[in-house]
Amino acid sequence: CRAMMHSSGSWLPLSLRLSIAAGSIFDFDLSKLSHPPLWEPTIEEYFPQQRNADVEVDEQGLKSPYVLTSPTRQDFAHHARRGYPILVSDWGKDMQYSGWSGKDFADAFPFGWMKAEYIHELPGFKRKDHDVKDIDGEMRFKLGTFKPNKKTWWYNFTRPASKRYKDDPLKPVTGPYVWHVKDELPPKQKKLVQARFEAPSFLDDPLNRYKMNESFEIWFSPGEGSGAGAHNDGYCQSVVSLQLVGDKKWRKMLEPDLTFLHSYDEFDGGVYLAGMWKPDLGFLNKQGSAVIWPPGYLHETKTRMHPEGKCGSAITLQYDFPQPVQFFRAFLPRLALSSEVGHCLSSSWSGYPTFFMRQIKPTPKQAKMDAQLSTIMSAVDTDGDGKITVEETKTFFESGKSDVMSHMRVGREHSKLYVQFQAEDTVAYHDKDDDMVVSRQELLDSLAQWNVVKIRMREGIKLVNKADLQGVKDFEKSLDYMRRKPVTFPEKMRPELERLFSLKKGTKIFPDLRGVNSFSDSEFFSPLQDRLHELGARGGEL
Repeated sequence: CRAMMHSSGSWLPLSLRLSIAAGSIFDFDLSKLSHPPLWEPTIEEYFPQQRNADVEVDEQGLKSPYVLTSPTRQDFAHHARRGYPILVSDWGKDMQYSGWSGKDFADAFPFGWMKAEYIHELPGFKRKDHDVKDIDGEMRFKLGTFKPNKKTWWYNFTRPASKRYKDDPLKPVTGPYVWHVKDELPPKQKKLVQARFEAPSFLDDPLNRYKMNESFEIWFSPGEGSGAGAHNDGYCQSVVSLQLVGDKKWRKMLEPDLTFLHSYDEFDGGVYLAGMWKPDLGFLNKQGSAVIWPPGYLHETKTRMHPEGKCGSAITLQYDFPQPVQFFRAFLPRLALSSEVGHCLSSSWSGYPTFFMRQIKPTPKQAKMDAQLSTIMSAVDTDGDGKITVEETKTFFESGKSDVMSHMRVGREHSKLYVQFQAEDTVAYHDKDDDMVVSRQELLDSLAQWNVVKIRMREGIKLVNKADLQGVKDFEKSLDYMRRKPVTFPEKMRPELERLFSLKKGTKIFPDLRGVNSFSDSEFFSPLQDRLHELGARGGEL
């Protein structure tokens, strides 16, 4: 069941239907919309598991994701497009890698180089004692030779996780390893590892096989309690974790509602430090099962001891279709402000609301948005019935009048399949009533949301870049008439923003904001500390 929607703008107070909120840069007629552009459903409204009293819960009362067993492609697509986390209980059935432990991978592929998470927490660890390779500024250790204490093989040895996690027995206590097969192996070796990987039947097509094979990494978990602290990934697509050996406990949390001032470090354990960790799912992903989740869903892991003492292993990967487009649509305002996935709005997701029409640019003006609506309807709705179907979308994509083909990453011989899948996801993005047809109202609602979110990001980042704290607050408050409830601000900001706003109002943080569309763009927080030091911002190292 999708989030509850209403028509005719009846949610809107008469005063706001007749006038524009004071100070707003937008002149949209909100009475034409089903919901205001920054409206989002509650987690209970959107996720069926959260409102189902019969769903299994863990020891802390957290609910379990929806479970599929041997799904058809249609069944999988239905739930995957919704974007709520799901389990496929038999994803790994009959796969060649099913049952492979850390030792099995080390024996078969001794040439691999893996990262040891939290290695500096190991008492007595010295780099010079080991065969080490640096990749992207971080140490890698060889699968076929690494012995953390110089005596015991890595897959039989447990190392401590971060000391920061000792405050909560539910957090991971030992450190895992990750082997980035996808981008840290020479082509010849990579092919050897990929050769044994198989796609499940419901994703067994050329596009998804290619994506999964190109994107997978392998996590190894010796002993008990191994895992990663809660974090978000920077991926713009759904992620899969297939448990090959052992069982792993997961806790997950939807990205919280955000403003520019709520931004927090979404990397390993940052959500704990921000005091924002409130998981909404807790479950065990058992051997052979896979958990699938959308971008912007924080996750924490912790393995159970294998009954035979084997080193646990899991494959993490992405697939191309279907994407969680209805999740993007439902929670776009908060996802755009994420410091991990915010960049996806410009780089990957804006094609859905605009039907991949490059000429459509974000606007705060009603007249220009009406023109966007007319442009899309006249170009795609070929029979003029006021609705856009998957077939009409396919025809439009095949006409060459959009830039949808520029996103294709496989050979042109698969273009028809690509267009079919992309058309289905694009229509599903707008579809609120599950008829896989885009009505004029649905398109209008999606365009209004996209325009407001894009303009909000553009103008908000400009104010942050001028160290204008009050300006950011005033701007956020000016958008209250477009939200479900009025905005509130945190008592304390992340250290980088505290230092930034300690500067004099009007200080230009970055001389040029080209390429900066979100807080997750590499051009923002990554170089920010050095820039703040240059500008003399108060505070020490972050």
